[in-house]
Amino acid sequence: MRTARVFLATVAVVAATTVGAPAVFAQQQAPAAQQPPVQINATAIGGVVTSRFGPEAGVWVIAETTDLSSKFAKIVVTDERGRYVIPELPAANYKVWVRGYGLVDSPKVDAKPGAIQNLTAVIAPTPKDAAQYYPPMYWYSMVKIPDASMFPGTGPNGNGIPTGFRSQGQYIDATLFNGCGNCHQLGNYVTRTIPNDLLHLSAQEAWNVRVQQGQAGRNMVGALANTLGPSGGQLAALADWTTRIQKGEYPSSTPARPTGVERNVVVTVRDWGDPKMYVHDLIASDKRNPTVNAYGPLFGATELSSSAVPVLDPVHNVKTSLTLPLLDPKYTPSSAVANPVLAPWKYFGNEVIWDSPQNSHSDAMDQDGRVWWMSQIRSPQNPPAYCSKGAGNASADYYPQDQKQGAPGDFTQNSRQISFYDQKTKQFGMVDICFNAQHLNFAEDANNTMWIGGNSGGNRAVVGWVNTKMFLATGDASKSQGWSPIIVDTNGNGKVDAFVDQGQPNDGTKDTRVPVGFYAISYDPTDGSVWGSVNAYPGKIVKFMPGPNPPYTSLSEVYNVPLPAYGLRGTDVDRNGVVWVSTASGQIGSFDRRKCKGPLNGPGADVGDKCPEGWSFYNIPGPGFQGVAGAAEAPYYTWVDQHNILGLGENVPLATGNDSDAILAVVNGKVIDIRIPYPMGYFAKWIDGRVDDPNAGWKGRSIWTSAGTRAPAMQEGIDAPAPGAPGKTPASPYVYQVQVRPDPLAL
Repeated sequence: MRTARVFLATVAVVAATTVGAPAVFAQQQAPAAQQPPVQINATAIGGVVTSRFGPEAGVWVIAETTDLSSKFAKIVVTDERGRYVIPELPAANYKVWVRGYGLVDSPKVDAKPGAIQNLTAVIAPTPKDAAQYYPPMYWYSMVKIPDASMFPGTGPNGNGIPTGFRSQGQYIDATLFNGCGNCHQLGNYVTRTIPNDLLHLSAQEAWNVRVQQGQAGRNMVGALANTLGPSGGQLAALADWTTRIQKGEYPSSTPARPTGVERNVVVTVRDWGDPKMYVHDLIASDKRNPTVNAYGPLFGATELSSSAVPVLDPVHNVKTSLTLPLLDPKYTPSSAVANPVLAPWKYFGNEVIWDSPQNSHSDAMDQDGRVWWMSQIRSPQNPPAYCSKGAGNASADYYPQDQKQGAPGDFTQNSRQISFYDQKTKQFGMVDICFNAQHLNFAEDANNTMWIGGNSGGNRAVVGWVNTKMFLATGDASKSQGWSPIIVDTNGNGKVDAFVDQGQPNDGTKDTRVPVGFYAISYDPTDGSVWGSVNAYPGKIVKFMPGPNPPYTSLSEVYNVPLPAYGLRGTDVDRNGVVWVSTASGQIGSFDRRKCKGPLNGPGADVGDKCPEGWSFYNIPGPGFQGVAGAAEAPYYTWVDQHNILGLGENVPLATGNDSDAILAVVNGKVIDIRIPYPMGYFAKWIDGRVDDPNAGWKGRSIWTSAGTRAPAMQEGIDAPAPGAPGKTPASPYVYQVQVRPDPLAL
């Protein structure tokens, strides 16, 4: 790692080389005055960006306004001659500035649509100053990871690493990504710096305090509780990391500036909701037909935090909200029960800001524009009678789901049911389901079947479904729903038989129930099956085949992520039946079942080691931890652009680059980086796409994401005192609209 001492010896060469983009200046063209003119119209701002080295290629130009109902910013990239055009701006007064690798932010200048505004980029005075704009993974990769030789752990009387950690990869997955990094970004300004009010403590004491702060404190403490290791475990590793940064260290590698199609990206940012909301997901359209809800509002899901969900009108830039219903008005336990404030924090002190009994997690839109949420509508202690055997529901007769969850008065985070909102009638509805609900996706069938994964293990590990056509016609929740355990054909006869639980004695004539719950769930248009992801290391995907009479005909296949890849959360399926995943080992991967050789059922099929030949992996760009293969990036979710909404092609997988401030796309076997440079702290948990006008070219098509961090205050504030730092007031959650035009100057 470079240090401040080393840098003093390199100051003299900064004027000759820009950190992070050494090749850019070799490609510079003529001065701005000699550039071909930039063409704009009445709704655009354009010009040329130059520094003392000449035109600056591959840097971002940001136009921001607070004149509208929602905070609004639009971001573009300069072309090879430093030219830019920011199109389709609402009438307002804008602040415009330049951000880029090798630079520090330029002074903000006033501009209005219809004006040519040439801008002067500011070369970073030091490499350390330049590094403040790098994606957080560049900083987080500086954390020291226990060497692979220290695994498996030998416990407190050995090397201090718990015996449950059998490999370095399992440690990274559990402690850094599925432990901490699934809730908020790692390596951003907030995590890599110790706040002033804790500087009087030792670095490890400061970390011990900060992980307890706010309502996420209990989760953070829990994530770290079992990660003891040499010299104090993960807290010590984080303390060492921030201490080295405080003493002057900064990333030793530098990111490349956008090139090629990355320069054609247009990002529009709007705020919605309020700073106390934790917005997990967003929905814009029906994935099966992305022209549904054209130019309509976007709807969020506010896990844990609020009974209200944000709604954004992106045409008029107006934000509102809806309050989700409860089936049982006497049900009052809220997420505050599960998330008490352990220690006060900067913005809200001891205030309980998460107080939602509804706990909406994810949402989807159907063919008529209805919005469906996985949300809690009743106490987990009160399952309906039809969840029990003998009550008339076929799935309940086959595999009852009538267990009461938690103690009376408890809040059980994943015990969700369904609520929905009809945009035409402005009315809410609810479906009281028997199984836990986490994510949902619609099938392409006559019943508009909603498939649901619950992310629950043990006896509650089932795949669920709702015949929404039947429910909307009859209102009968019992007859409209079903569920099935995950049964693998381990006796190899091609049909469902009596089964035993995995790990129990099997005489070879029975099938095997695998007690894993789906996190993600996606519909396979090639055969009507659904695929789910399982988070447990090294990660699994499961193909669930309902058969003609589910649950009695439902079989599943289990496939492990093959080492050295490991760790996954969100998955999706393309229109060829290929499953796409993202890994904690720094890849985007695919599984093509058509490549499998040999039988996929029979003895051992429940273990998941069949068909390693079906997997392919594509490396995410960026640095890794020292001595560890792969980038220090673990995308939260993967979403396949089946309909070429973004303009990069059909069936292009998109991953949320949660430590890259980016959307990552695999195009022609290469991962491209669609960076969201402002506000820094981009942390998405879901992606959706919509075609507003199929005849409007790139302007009528958008990918939409939300900032899904549990700590929106971690994001760069509009009045941030430093690059990437929070502002004086906490940021509201943001919505990001991403478009790709044919060239960097297209209007």
